[in-house]
Amino acid sequence: MTGKRKRSEAVAKETQAMTAPRNGVAKPLSAIAAARLRAEQAAAPKTNTDGVQEPPQSPLADSTASEAESEPEDISLIPQNFKLSTWRKAKPTVLSDTAKELTVVLDKHTTASFVGCFDVKVLKGAIHINGANLGATPKGSKEEENVHRVYVPSTHPITKIRGLDRTNHVQLRSCREPTPFADINPLFANIWSGDVDSDKGRSFTGVTESDDDPLGRPLVPEHTPEDWLRAIDDISTAASTTFIVGDPACGKSTFAKRLLNRYLTGFGKTAKSVPAVCYLDLDPSSPEYTPHGQISLTIVRELNLGPAFTHPATIPGRPDSNATIAAHVLLHQDLANYEDHFTACAAHLFQTYRNLRRDGHAPPLIINTPGSLYTSHFPLIQTLLTTTKPPHIVHLYAKSSIPSDTATHLHTLHLFTQKTHSTLHELSAQPPVLPAPRTPTELRAMHMTSYFHLTGLSASHNPTYTPHPLTTLTPWTLSYAPTPTRTQDILAILPLYEQEVPATTLLTALNGSLLHIVATTTPPQVPPTRTPKSQIPYFAPDRETHLPPLLGPAATEIVTTALLAGVDPEMRQLHVLVPLPFEGLLGELQPEGTVLVAGCADTPEWSYVEASYAGLAERLRELDDRARSARMEGLGEGVEKGPWVMEGRVMDGVGYAGAVRRVRRFLG
Repeated sequence: MTGKRKRSEAVAKETQAMTAPRNGVAKPLSAIAAARLRAEQAAAPKTNTDGVQEPPQSPLADSTASEAESEPEDISLIPQNFKLSTWRKAKPTVLSDTAKELTVVLDKHTTASFVGCFDVKVLKGAIHINGANLGATPKGSKEEENVHRVYVPSTHPITKIRGLDRTNHVQLRSCREPTPFADINPLFANIWSGDVDSDKGRSFTGVTESDDDPLGRPLVPEHTPEDWLRAIDDISTAASTTFIVGDPACGKSTFAKRLLNRYLTGFGKTAKSVPAVCYLDLDPSSPEYTPHGQISLTIVRELNLGPAFTHPATIPGRPDSNATIAAHVLLHQDLANYEDHFTACAAHLFQTYRNLRRDGHAPPLIINTPGSLYTSHFPLIQTLLTTTKPPHIVHLYAKSSIPSDTATHLHTLHLFTQKTHSTLHELSAQPPVLPAPRTPTELRAMHMTSYFHLTGLSASHNPTYTPHPLTTLTPWTLSYAPTPTRTQDILAILPLYEQEVPATTLLTALNGSLLHIVATTTPPQVPPTRTPKSQIPYFAPDRETHLPPLLGPAATEIVTTALLAGVDPEMRQLHVLVPLPFEGLLGELQPEGTVLVAGCADTPEWSYVEASYAGLAERLRELDDRARSARMEGLGEGVEKGPWVMEGRVMDGVGYAGAVRRVRRFLG
């Protein structure tokens, strides 16, 4: 505590020196300086006359010293109990309560929240959920048309079901576990129902406050500001184009999802529903309907009532479901060297949408952009606005404090809307209330786990999965060089890594990585070369730019994303795993136009340890409750470990040799 007190005293002295009037005349403070002064004064601990420091009023009070003199410290967050719903379970508010379903009564504006997965059906009245307005089932309609699957994991804000009419009867039906991967991936452990109603055995649990969660998870409620609701009401009255921009983690994807659901359900007589919405996703790091490393145009026909890992991909050959009609591969880490290529790919996707309108289809278009584009590549946003000319621009930002960069961007957007007579919606940002339970990297890992275990769609259009490790699947073989018994199956590898990979280490970089299989009708004019030892064909980078040749967007099509499970240099074969619904597409590949793009996705570390976690889960099931705690220490002994996997205690002994290397880039 001595160090903290000294820092606080130093801040107080420095503040006095900064604010002391010169020559007896005090200068007026600016608003920013005054706010900073108030923060520093509030942060300084109060002392009594005996010099004994009083405890701070807030755990954050000791950590608000200036950045230049503060030291990294672990700051414990204040435990917060959030109100998640206003509905209370009682005899008058429950119509039915069985092991398979729960039917509740909601008054107008009453909200109910449940953690888990369930099918929702409105029996009387109407409800609002994630932007969607659902009414009672009309007589004579099909059952499946009025039942919607809702996914509410603890990793995301808890969805609220809000009553719209005076009296609303809502039925929630239990369903199978939506992502049965807890045994092979700990990221999926304890994210669904907290098993409060274990005697019922349902897949969902009602929660009124975050402290009610039996697993002690940091549950937070979803929140929709009033200006969001007004903007959605305004935009959804007509089928038009909406362009969404803003800082990272400000709520762009959440707003896009709510607007999409409003379009698909409408709002009474004021806004009729539409059968489909086009979703132009320009965020390769956190896409909604495709694996990361892609930007895409998707026709959405189904409500989006769950996070991206609950709908990891659209299934080909299902005309009545969502469909990705065009997509392009891009680096999701940095666009610094690929800005022109990004612009060309985005322009092609928008042109694809315009072609749909010419064919007689006129669905509304929602364009979602990544936060990195707003902060680091804003000229690209200006280019995209000029290309798309959207009638509505949604700008999410923190209105309480506007940095100079945000003010400049806001001024640019105002000038554009004045010139094009479009509408600029200035909306308040919605950053996370608490640190997210899963990092963006972990959410991508969950998305890819769902993607590679996808087996298809059920009769009710819900995705189905296999819970078994990928090591139980038989990989496909792609020949990368002709042999006496087999012709070559691919043209070459296109390495799009952040840093140039030497040919001698390309095999090491490829093995165990994710590849995007792309079909092209116009391959690069530069012929591929081969690695010296394994003879893997690849497109070498240009000697001057150090960048590989790129594929033209108009002539390329993403077939699927594959996991390179192994390389056989002797047989000149690549062993790849693809999701079951996409296996049929591999037989249609044309060798002269098949390119495998590498470097545009995270390393799939989750896939390396699936079999090990499955073996550990099997051992846990064999032990009784009393033996578990006593033998947890040795459970991992003897569990088979796949390639690229090492025990943590072994890594601890490696020391500095196991440290993560950070490559410095000197751009001159």
